[in-house]
Amino acid sequence: MPTILRYEDYTIGWICALPVEVLAALFMLDEEHEGVFPARPGDDNDYIPGTIGGHNVVIVGLPKKSTGTVSAASLVSQMRQSFPKLRYGLMVGIGAGVPGRDLRPDVRLGDVVVGSPSDGSDDAQGVIGYELGKETVEGFVRKNWLCPTDRRFRTALDSIQTQARLRGSYTFVQHLEAFKKWESGNEFSYPATAKDYLYEADCEKGCTSARLVAREPRNSRDPVVHYGLIASGDKLIKNAKLRDALRDKYNIMCFEMETAGLLNILPVAVIRGVCDYADTYKNDEWHGYAAATAAAFAKGLLYKIGPE
Repeated sequence: MPTILRYEDYTIGWICALPVEVLAALFMLDEEHEGVFPARPGDDNDYIPGTIGGHNVVIVGLPKKSTGTVSAASLVSQMRQSFPKLRYGLMVGIGAGVPGRDLRPDVRLGDVVVGSPSDGSDDAQGVIGYELGKETVEGFVRKNWLCPTDRRFRTALDSIQTQARLRGSYTFVQHLEAFKKWESGNEFSYPATAKDYLYEADCEKGCTSARLVAREPRNSRDPVVHYGLIASGDKLIKNAKLRDALRDKYNIMCFEMETAGLLNILPVAVIRGVCDYADTYKNDEWHGYAAATAAAFAKGLLYKIGPE
């Protein structure tokens, strides 16, 4: 008979939307816990328990074809009811990167975007629900009602950013080595640099290389970490003109489709690996590596805050 695990022993919820993100999270476990949780009425989730940096963590993913803010809200509501000692949450996975105007910031495939207030923000929110608001005669008015990320995570993220500026690099990249231990980790390897194409915003499908945005080669393959606002909504954005319009309006760096549904239930840290540019050239080639870089950063964050 399997060991029965106790819900009250776990304090960190690691939430994913896609199977590839769950698999990336499993590679980050220092130890996977053997056993099962007793069934609880009203909780349909399947949890994978383990340890990271001394924290007892449960990894959970949305069912296939169930992405979006409503599905995420349902998952986290059930998780909160089952785990009474749950203190922190991580929303970890892939997202669509938003290159800055004049490439400031120069967001690229495989980079990590961490939800954080922008320099011009009036509050501590790192995620905006860009579809949440009201339509008026003057146009759409967005509501600022999402809770900010937990304060402990925010202070740890500030410290990670400061130390990286001092050293000139991030220590979390060491966790990418975990994907080389098993053959199943091959899908998380770095794709060829030549496949990272960013086309001009008014360039639809079928454009030639003459319409590529000129970018200087980087000196390293290590992912760059960007801190800024992440836009969350139920739309899958594949329109570069709309992407840039929303960027200019809200000063965002990334799009995703879950966090707006759960931030007011569990104030998660949002970590996204960039897998595409929210344009018509969107494809799945970078999903694995983007999921890996986000997961590695999340593990580094848990090591930073330390166990209680």
